[in-house]
Amino acid sequence: MKSLKVIGIIVGILLIFIALDLGFGYVGVFKTKTVGKAQQNAQREVFEETQSFVEGKRQEALKFYKEYISADIEDKAALTEMVSHSFANFDEDKLKEPLKTFVYNCKYQNKIE
Repeated sequence: MKSLKVIGIIVGILLIFIALDLGFGYVGVFKTKTVGKAQQNAQREVFEETQSFVEGKRQEALKFYKEYISADIEDKAALTEMVSHSFANFDEDKLKEPLKTFVYNCKYQNKIE
Protein backbone atom coordinates (compact mmCIF):
# COMPACT_ATOMS: atom_id res chain seq x y z
CA MET A 1 0.00 0.00 0.00
CA LYS A 2 2.85 2.37 0.85
CA SER A 3 4.62 1.69 -2.47
CA LEU A 4 1.39 2.40 -4.35
CA LYS A 5 1.15 5.75 -2.55
CA VAL A 6 4.77 6.61 -3.43
CA ILE A 7 4.20 5.70 -7.10
CA GLY A 8 1.04 7.84 -7.11
CA ILE A 9 2.94 10.82 -5.68
CA ILE A 10 5.75 10.42 -8.24
CA VAL A 11 3.25 10.18 -11.11
CA GLY A 12 1.37 13.20 -9.72
CA ILE A 13 4.56 15.29 -9.49
CA LEU A 14 5.51 14.24 -13.01
CA LEU A 15 2.08 15.25 -14.32
CA ILE A 16 2.34 18.61 -12.56
CA PHE A 17 5.73 19.26 -14.19
CA ILE A 18 4.36 18.31 -17.62
CA ALA A 19 1.32 20.56 -17.13
CA LEU A 20 3.48 23.49 -15.99
CA ASP A 21 5.83 23.03 -18.91
CA LEU A 22 2.96 22.99 -21.40
CA GLY A 23 1.22 25.89 -19.69
CA PHE A 24 4.26 28.14 -19.53
CA GLY A 25 5.34 27.08 -23.00
CA TYR A 26 2.05 28.25 -24.47
CA VAL A 27 2.19 31.41 -22.38
CA GLY A 28 5.67 32.04 -23.81
CA VAL A 29 4.42 31.52 -27.35
CA PHE A 30 1.49 33.88 -26.74
CA LYS A 31 3.85 36.48 -25.27
CA THR A 32 6.18 36.18 -28.26
CA LYS A 33 3.26 36.64 -30.66
CA THR A 34 2.03 39.77 -28.90
CA VAL A 35 4.52 41.55 -26.66
CA GLY A 36 7.57 40.12 -28.44
CA LYS A 37 6.30 41.28 -31.81
CA ALA A 38 5.62 44.77 -30.48
CA GLN A 39 9.13 44.94 -28.95
CA GLN A 40 10.74 43.92 -32.24
CA ASN A 41 8.70 46.48 -34.16
CA ALA A 42 9.69 49.21 -31.70
CA GLN A 43 13.36 48.27 -31.97
CA ARG A 44 13.12 48.38 -35.77
CA GLU A 45 11.52 51.83 -35.69
CA VAL A 46 14.24 53.13 -33.38
CA PHE A 47 16.94 51.65 -35.63
CA GLU A 48 15.46 53.31 -38.72
CA GLU A 49 15.69 56.68 -36.98
CA THR A 50 19.35 56.33 -36.03
CA GLN A 51 21.92 58.57 -37.63
CA SER A 52 23.95 55.62 -38.88
CA PHE A 53 20.97 54.10 -40.75
CA VAL A 54 19.95 57.41 -42.33
CA GLU A 55 23.56 58.22 -43.23
CA GLY A 56 23.98 54.79 -44.82
CA LYS A 57 20.85 55.33 -46.90
CA ARG A 58 22.08 58.81 -47.88
CA GLN A 59 25.37 57.36 -49.08
CA GLU A 60 23.55 54.62 -50.98
CA ALA A 61 21.31 57.22 -52.65
CA LEU A 62 24.33 59.32 -53.58
CA LYS A 63 26.03 56.28 -55.14
CA PHE A 64 22.92 55.46 -57.19
CA TYR A 65 22.52 59.11 -58.19
CA LYS A 66 26.09 59.38 -59.48
CA GLU A 67 25.72 56.11 -61.39
CA TYR A 68 22.42 57.31 -62.84
CA ILE A 69 23.89 60.56 -64.14
CA SER A 70 26.55 58.74 -66.19
CA ALA A 71 24.38 55.78 -67.26
CA ASP A 72 22.84 55.08 -70.65
CA ILE A 73 19.07 54.64 -71.12
CA GLU A 74 18.97 50.90 -70.36
CA ASP A 75 21.13 51.27 -67.27
CA LYS A 76 18.98 54.16 -66.05
CA ALA A 77 15.90 51.94 -66.14
CA ALA A 78 17.71 49.28 -64.13
CA LEU A 79 19.02 51.82 -61.63
CA THR A 80 15.53 53.28 -61.23
CA GLU A 81 14.22 49.83 -60.30
CA MET A 82 17.09 49.24 -57.88
CA VAL A 83 16.47 52.56 -56.13
CA SER A 84 12.72 51.95 -55.91
CA HIS A 85 13.30 48.58 -54.25
CA SER A 86 16.12 49.71 -51.98
CA PHE A 87 14.25 52.77 -50.73
CA ALA A 88 10.71 51.34 -50.72
CA ASN A 89 10.29 51.68 -46.93
CA PHE A 90 12.55 54.69 -46.49
CA ASP A 91 11.23 58.22 -46.03
CA GLU A 92 12.96 60.25 -48.72
CA ASP A 93 12.20 63.45 -46.76
CA LYS A 94 15.22 62.56 -44.63
CA LEU A 95 17.44 63.24 -47.65
CA LYS A 96 18.55 66.60 -49.02
CA GLU A 97 18.10 67.79 -52.58
CA PRO A 98 18.78 66.53 -55.25
CA LEU A 99 18.81 63.04 -53.67
CA LYS A 100 15.35 63.54 -52.21
CA THR A 101 13.81 64.25 -55.60
CA PHE A 102 15.84 61.49 -57.27
CA VAL A 103 14.68 58.82 -54.82
CA TYR A 104 11.09 60.09 -54.90
CA ASN A 105 10.98 59.99 -58.69
CA CYS A 106 12.48 56.49 -58.79
CA LYS A 107 10.02 55.19 -56.22
CA TYR A 108 6.96 56.61 -57.91
CA GLN A 109 8.21 56.23 -61.51
CA ASN A 110 8.14 59.94 -62.29
CA LYS A 111 10.26 61.25 -65.12
CA ILE A 112 13.78 61.96 -63.90
CA GLU A 113 15.58 64.86 -65.49
